Amino acid sequence: MRDSDRTYALVVGASTTVGAEYARQMAARGHGIVVVARRQRLLDRLADEIRAQHGAPVRTLAVDLLEERALETLLEHTRDLTIHALVCNANLHRVGPFEETALDTKLHMLRMNAELPMRLAHAYGPAMVARRSGELIFLNALNCMTALDFDGVFQGTKSFLLVFGESLWAEYRRYGVKVGVAMVGGIEGSESYERKLSEVKRRIVKWAGASMAPSHIVAQSLEQLDRGECILIPDVAVPVNRLGYQVGVAARSLRSRTVTRMMSGFYRWLLDGEESQAAGVHPAGRRPVPSMARGRPPARVEPLFDEDRPLPAPESPKAVPTPYASEGPASIAAEPRP
Repeated sequence: MRDSDRTYALVVGASTTVGAEYARQMAARGHGIVVVARRQRLLDRLADEIRAQHGAPVRTLAVDLLEERALETLLEHTRDLTIHALVCNANLHRVGPFEETALDTKLHMLRMNAELPMRLAHAYGPAMVARRSGELIFLNALNCMTALDFDGVFQGTKSFLLVFGESLWAEYRRYGVKVGVAMVGGIEGSESYERKLSEVKRRIVKWAGASMAPSHIVAQSLEQLDRGECILIPDVAVPVNRLGYQVGVAARSLRSRTVTRMMSGFYRWLLDGEESQAAGVHPAGRRPVPSMARGRPPARVEPLFDEDRPLPAPESPKAVPTPYASEGPASIAAEPRP
């Protein structure tokens, strides 16, 4: 096949586990590969493996996509390629109470888990629509519909990703472009997963069928995407993950504080790894709850307004800058990091 006729799969977050496996299986389907992650050494090793096993051309780009102008660098790196498939495996998850988590960490999760997938779709989706062919895959968390009392920002970003993916599926399907949101539980071999769960809990999760090898996750998600499905739920012989997703949806519809407390308690028990205990999530590492979180006000609370004096006159409206007003359909200039 001439290189000019070859289509490429762009895999963001491709250095290990699921991302690397998407690159392998996309190469096996005949695509050239572009792999993006922060660690060049791991990308080079993956690229050599794919070239040797599949004879596919591979480009690597080591970049932190939260850095200023990193997305422009990626777009320039792929400008001469026909990107048929985009796999967004970028993910940042830091557990911990909201009031004890640094603002920068919260903003980084918001940008990595929600803003980045939207910007990537904005950059590569229109060309797929114009060709009437393409695939978009977003990696998501199986329990993203569950409210947890220690993981609000991450759960919120993943809920956004689910609804965004479903909406894009409804919009793009009329143009022949497939969109899938892969709902994933435990990923065997993932550093983040192993930091959050102890070995004992990982064994329990595997026995229950809620964790799987990356190769199984990717193969099943691609099969479901081929059938035109939007919600991609890799599973074992007994569909425990699909059942778990449905339970999460049902629990969400109840809008019950009791259910939220029960689900939060379950995940606090489950997440007993070093990172979870250090963040005070697991009962063994929980710290005293601040007085405001227990419903007691601080020593002195200033009123918003003094009823004995008139409210201040409203300020004249100011023009609000619109950073994306001049942004064209092919531009993805990144915002400066906070």
